[in-house]
Amino acid sequence: MSIRRLGGAITPVATLTAALVLAACSSTTAQSGSPAASTVVTTAGATAASGSGLEGTLWRLTHYLGPAGTAVPVPQAVSASATFSDGIVSGNAGCNDYTGSYTVDGAKLTIGPLAVTRKACGPAETAVETVFLAAMGSVASYTVSGGSLELQTADAKIGLTFVATTPAGLSKTRWVATGVNNGKGAVSSVVAGTTLTATFADAGTVAGSGGCNDYGGPYTSDTSAIKIGPLAATKKLCNVPAGVDEQETQFLIAMQAATKYTIAGSKLELRDDGGALEVSFRATLDGG
Repeated sequence: MSIRRLGGAITPVATLTAALVLAACSSTTAQSGSPAASTVVTTAGATAASGSGLEGTLWRLTHYLGPAGTAVPVPQAVSASATFSDGIVSGNAGCNDYTGSYTVDGAKLTIGPLAVTRKACGPAETAVETVFLAAMGSVASYTVSGGSLELQTADAKIGLTFVATTPAGLSKTRWVATGVNNGKGAVSSVVAGTTLTATFADAGTVAGSGGCNDYGGPYTSDTSAIKIGPLAATKKLCNVPAGVDEQETQFLIAMQAATKYTIAGSKLELRDDGGALEVSFRATLDGG
């Protein structure tokens, strides 16, 4: 049984033992007997020092440095965030999602170029996002104290101030994928410029974006066990950026292959019976 995105409003995603076929795209088969340990492939080569106090926390932006040199509070309706983990920083800049590399050396912090999605934003979100992305590119050091994070520029000015935020849990959080099992024993980082999401509702449904199409379906969970699907996806064809359709195929298959989940800090991992990582996620704030 397979899925072809050719006509109709919504088409069920195939079972895990079948191929998921997208028109004008290459297909991928479901993973059977995938290895317990998957190789992680990322686009960023940098790693961060452990125990820095920076990693594993969902940081919410509360203030940024304004043009007058004073701290400007972030409007309540705008959510900007950052999560630092294993050399990758990701989050929401106020409207668009971003990801990039970072390195830590003592109190020094260097953030590499950021890949950012291109969703249109309102004026309030755009104002915060413009300053946020510029400030992230000029960070030179950081301080973590009392549940707050300050990112400073080279001249010791506090460019961005964050507060630690705890995700509510599996069904109370919007999750953004950071890695997807490619069906070949490896977990690949998400294609730059795409956002893959999952929101688990208390009513037993999961919905989100596969990077191009919206999807949805049932799920059940109990402690650490989870069963997702069958999922259904809309059938818009996307080929920009390159690889988005293939990634979506892999994502939907990986979601349905998951049988276990763990949440640690702001990270969610879905794994199969053999322990192979199917999808990794980071938590985002409401609207993020």
